[in-house]
Amino acid sequence: MITKLIIKNYILIEKLSIDFNNGFSVITGETGAGKSIILGALNLISGSRIDHKIVGPKFKKCIVEGEFHIPKNSFFNFFESNDIDFDENTIIRREILNNGKSRAFINDSPVKLELLKLLSDRLINIHNQNQINILSNNDLFYNLIDTYSNQLNEVSEYKEYLNQFLIINKKLNTLNQEKINFKNNFEYNKFIYDEIDKMNLVEDEKLKLEETFNSLKNFDKMSNLFDEFRSLSNINDETFQERISKISNIIKRTGSYSKDFESFHKRFEKINIEIEDLFVSINYYINNLSFDQNSFEKIQNRLYKINDLEKKHNVNSISELINKRDQLKLLLNDSKGFNKKIQKLKDDLSYLNDKMLDISKKISKKRILSKSKIQSEIESVFKKLALKNSKIDLKITEENQFNKNGINNIDVFYTPNSKSEPNILSKIASGGEKSRILFAIKSILANKINLPTLVFDEIDSGMSGEIANTIGKMMKTIGSKIQIISISHLPQVASRADHHFKVFKSNINDNIVSNITELNGQDRINEIASMISGEKITESAINQARELLK
Repeated sequence: MITKLIIKNYILIEKLSIDFNNGFSVITGETGAGKSIILGALNLISGSRIDHKIVGPKFKKCIVEGEFHIPKNSFFNFFESNDIDFDENTIIRREILNNGKSRAFINDSPVKLELLKLLSDRLINIHNQNQINILSNNDLFYNLIDTYSNQLNEVSEYKEYLNQFLIINKKLNTLNQEKINFKNNFEYNKFIYDEIDKMNLVEDEKLKLEETFNSLKNFDKMSNLFDEFRSLSNINDETFQERISKISNIIKRTGSYSKDFESFHKRFEKINIEIEDLFVSINYYINNLSFDQNSFEKIQNRLYKINDLEKKHNVNSISELINKRDQLKLLLNDSKGFNKKIQKLKDDLSYLNDKMLDISKKISKKRILSKSKIQSEIESVFKKLALKNSKIDLKITEENQFNKNGINNIDVFYTPNSKSEPNILSKIASGGEKSRILFAIKSILANKINLPTLVFDEIDSGMSGEIANTIGKMMKTIGSKIQIISISHLPQVASRADHHFKVFKSNINDNIVSNITELNGQDRINEIASMISGEKITESAINQARELLK
């Protein structure tokens, strides 16, 4: 239920806060006092579209905030699945800038408007005479008949199977398309695979090939450098190593006269060993260096092919080419895999189809059995609402195709009086009749399930006398089970409310602003009396108001 509504900078409202309670609350006030502004604010936190003109003149943005007390067991999964912090006192907020842009929040977490609407639909339903097109949406009647038949769990189970069916069917369609694409692209993929595979690529091969290619490409330059190396390594028919060895022996002999030279000799020995090893390795490389034109051309050609493949397939290494080849191999070998996967999905669909058919037939049977009782109960409420000769007929048929509600189609026919022919409800009923029909259905549902907060905006418009009194009593009864907020001009309805709010205008510093206050005692008597007699309250109206409030 909604426990608090806060409105800031909304048209004529600078700042307003309303505390709501359980039961039946009524909001009254003169025409133009601002009742529609309260309703507009409730519509905003219900996810309705906005108009930047609602932003008041003094601030850059309008803020509407609704606080709801919600049970954890019914809503925790919603919050968890959408990664929003749960709080039993949840706050829904809309912020609207004067340029028309808006933001939505749930417990201070920014959310998309669609998500806010998804939550608010479970918390508050708003109805007025301009929104009675809900009666043309048969979901209301499916909900009514399934609630009456005590099979909401079965319907929920069917819808879960249907959801799985649609998901798997989509996968099947995608897989079938992939199979077609596979067949169309088979020859091309086979060509690409063969082109890469015949190269017999090896990891890190390219690096080694590039090193060898670079050496062969610069063979002449390297040969000249090696000749220079040999020349410098031999001085007067004496090798560089031999000269270092002689120097080392001189230092060794000097060591017998100086301890410092003993350490110098040891260092020379290490250097001599390293130089010997280095010269052996270099000479081995020089002696084995040769140029083979065939090898050079083969390496050059292979490198060219590898680079060409990398460029062609937009990769940067042999490793990626090998991975590409392996992926193509899996794809080419998967022709039988397609058939297995497709058959598995078809089996799953067949299983789900059988489940849905079994459940939907049971659901349909209960709907048909309950139809007469529901019609009788609706018509019984009709009589209380001065629709004595009105009849309603729920025509339930079965089809061979599944829909979101099973295998049934429901057409709702309405007969306004004994002289009229039945016709589709949404086409034949007047605005006032639709209001009462919707109210009748909601009153029946309220006796069966926990509905969200119901807000009625002058749904009793055009009614008076005994009908108004009946609507007031029924709202009082429904209010004992769920929270009801009604905007009304009827004293008979207002007098039945558990909580009475009045919207009024004030002139503050030459600015007209709307305010709201909860009425009690004599203030409430006076307000109901003014609803009876108008601006000039008579003693008779006061007495009638007291009588209504008894």
